Amino acid sequence: MSHQASHLKVKKKWKANGSNGNAGGLSAFARTKPMDPSADRIWTIGQIIYQRHHDFNRSSPIKSQDNGSFDYIDMASQHSLILDRSAEAERRTVRADDVDAVCEKPQFEMYCGESEISEQFVKLNVGGQRFMLRKETIRKRGVGRLLDLINKSVPDSNADAYLSPTSEFYFERPPSLFHIVYQFYLNGVIHQPTNLCPVDIIEELEYWRIVPDEYLASCCCAQQMDDDDEELEEQDKPNLFKTLKFGEIRRTIWNIVEEPASSGKAQLFAVFSVFFVLISISGLVLGSLPELQVTTKRRNNATGEEYEESEPLPILGYIEYVCIVWFTVEYGLKMIVSAERSKTFRQLLNIIDLLAILPFIIEMLLLIFGISTEQLRDLKGAFLVIRILRVLRVIRVLKLGRYSSGLQMFGKTLKASFRQLGMMAMVVMTGVIFFSTLVYFLEKDEPGSKFYSIPAACWWCIVTMTTVGYGDLTPITVPGKLVATGAIACGVLVLALPITIIVDNFMKVAETERPAGGNRYRTSSYPTSARKASKAEQMVLKVA
Repeated sequence: MSHQASHLKVKKKWKANGSNGNAGGLSAFARTKPMDPSADRIWTIGQIIYQRHHDFNRSSPIKSQDNGSFDYIDMASQHSLILDRSAEAERRTVRADDVDAVCEKPQFEMYCGESEISEQFVKLNVGGQRFMLRKETIRKRGVGRLLDLINKSVPDSNADAYLSPTSEFYFERPPSLFHIVYQFYLNGVIHQPTNLCPVDIIEELEYWRIVPDEYLASCCCAQQMDDDDEELEEQDKPNLFKTLKFGEIRRTIWNIVEEPASSGKAQLFAVFSVFFVLISISGLVLGSLPELQVTTKRRNNATGEEYEESEPLPILGYIEYVCIVWFTVEYGLKMIVSAERSKTFRQLLNIIDLLAILPFIIEMLLLIFGISTEQLRDLKGAFLVIRILRVLRVIRVLKLGRYSSGLQMFGKTLKASFRQLGMMAMVVMTGVIFFSTLVYFLEKDEPGSKFYSIPAACWWCIVTMTTVGYGDLTPITVPGKLVATGAIACGVLVLALPITIIVDNFMKVAETERPAGGNRYRTSSYPTSARKASKAEQMVLKVA
């Protein structure tokens, strides 16, 4: 999040407390809870620095209320202090496009002798990886262990060892983290790579005697994913139950049904939900086997003709009804106890839950009105609707997405790649119309040709451009084969272009959705008051 966006967040908080930035608004904002490590986020350097400031300054209350109570204003002041310092550090940074305006370009210098190089440069060996810096560059920053290294009479006292053959100062530190320090001496600001641990970065900066909150870039001092509104909404969500009737009971049931990581009961409920989903899908699949079907004779009331129809065994039908009852109870509980029913109803996973039980609901409504599915068999349109609704039972497999982080990551990847996928679809559609029209006019007059219409040619073109090639339609003429060659080449190029972008989006989503076991700063996706802090969160609290 940018420096400006962070200040907008502070301003938004002041306005939410009935102020435009006056003392009362600041006091109300100051009473807001500090960063809760149980919130759904990946901690950044700026957040950890802020938390340290908050814990350090909690002992300095400022009297700001008429009734004599004390408020702490360190939250807003320290947050602004970090932003101001990072902005000042960026203003001190010499950027490539502003070199001429800020300072003169450094003169190119040639050093021939080893003694000259030793006088002007310092050689570093960090974890086996070699680095070189001009001493003038280190003095320009004026801070850090490297400054003490080149200024003290016994410089190797700041290093772990001195390698005489190569004149290198050896530091037994991770080289991947030292790249941040090296970049700081070159650019004057500190950036947080997304693939490195924030606390490890802070510990490394402290080892090199660099104060991170004085040089942290404004783009890295705020929370990751610039997701303020959703975060505030998540923090305020539990408070919605306080104003409702039976609020605590509804909140407890909501946590059990909707937030599997909130308690042991919620995890047990999630296990039962997954079990019923798997049983329902298994029954649907097994019911299609001829060995598990029974043949029933039926009569068409309109024509009087008898016909045979295969149906799954009755035991599979009973299992289906039990699963449907569970899904209905689950969805009903969720809608009853929800604090925002309209919002809950519009959520994608809840729409999937509704579609999973919709065929059963419609059948029950028909029975209530005295209409059975047997009576609808003579009505082709109505019976077709019933069969389509039964096909919707396969949607239940998507219910597993609520409990599968892999499916959630895949969905977020598709959402992040929506623009690229739309571009690909548009280009493919253009190519399909173009090549199918060409091959239709080239092949339609040939004896035995199956290209009897442009839509039929479109099917052939889609199969060809995606390099599937069923072989049901093939061009006969030489011009038609040339068109097919162009369609194949175009399809390979069009489908290959967005792949790298989609993979990159997947890596970004995977980085932000790392589980707590792989990233000790990623907390649970279900922040609730009943949830106990994990070992990872306790480590973050200890460091902060």
